Amino acid sequence: MDARSGTASHQTAFDQVVIRSGTRVERHRILAETEQDGVYRVRLSAELGAAGGHRGPVCREGHTRRLLLLGFPVQRPEQLAMREMTGYAQLTATEAARRFPEDAAILVDHQGDLMVLPGVPERVVDGVAADLQGWSVIRDAARRHRAQYVLAGRFRSLALAADEKSREVDLEALILDASSGVCVARQRFRRVAQGKVKIPGTVVFGSADHYATDFGKAYAAVLDDMARWAEATTSCLPFSARVIRSGKDAVHLDAGAEQGLAPGDLLSAFRPDRQPVVTPGGEILGLEKRPLGEVVITTVYPRFAIARLQTPAPDLQLEAGDELHGH
Repeated sequence: MDARSGTASHQTAFDQVVIRSGTRVERHRILAETEQDGVYRVRLSAELGAAGGHRGPVCREGHTRRLLLLGFPVQRPEQLAMREMTGYAQLTATEAARRFPEDAAILVDHQGDLMVLPGVPERVVDGVAADLQGWSVIRDAARRHRAQYVLAGRFRSLALAADEKSREVDLEALILDASSGVCVARQRFRRVAQGKVKIPGTVVFGSADHYATDFGKAYAAVLDDMARWAEATTSCLPFSARVIRSGKDAVHLDAGAEQGLAPGDLLSAFRPDRQPVVTPGGEILGLEKRPLGEVVITTVYPRFAIARLQTPAPDLQLEAGDELHGH
């Protein structure tokens, strides 16, 4: 962990925090604080959570986030033998959604028949339009499902050992920001099954017979690990909503009481650019957003809410597609 803040004339000149950890930081303490050449440095000692980063506590404060699960394509489909059960790419989203508890800290939806390039979704391949890399696909799907974040990924391996007595399940998962399509969290989950690891095509995907096999048990364990990680990670990310209808004095939002909105809540309004910021190397860095002011929630329904600008300007009116972010 490295954190630096710089000031000039009593104003913040820069503020940088860099954290690299595969696990959640549970507790920390300050070891040293120094100032040199206008830079204030802090050294911390951090206690990390369980390995894998998927056993940390969830965040239940504030508004509830909605997560959309997409399909998980198999990177090497030849690892699935002929006459063997198929469906991992499309049906894993459904099976993973079932692993979230009823009292989950987030709301979960799924669309397993939709898949994006999951290797590095925030990069653009030379000569191919950004839209074809999944950026706009992610944003459109999230709007349809009213999701703030998207869980996508791929099976990196379903390799069967030569003696057909062991097999691995190696799944890479990514949490993507629904506004920009940029990856905000990434994790790999892996289990190795021993014993009955070939599942015949007569077995129904997701059935009791499927999960009774040794390979089915390993597959279920991977989905359980991913669901716990996705819930803990997404629940702690910033909350957002979208304007879906705009009028002279009020706007309709795509989030309501089910996500914890209540009359009197204040949200900051932003208008994102239509095109992302892209580096010369083709990496999508995100969208610039122009601040528009604050809105206050006036009326709340189960799945949508009505709000008005707190300080309306004569020449400013919110539009469908504008974003609202929690404080």
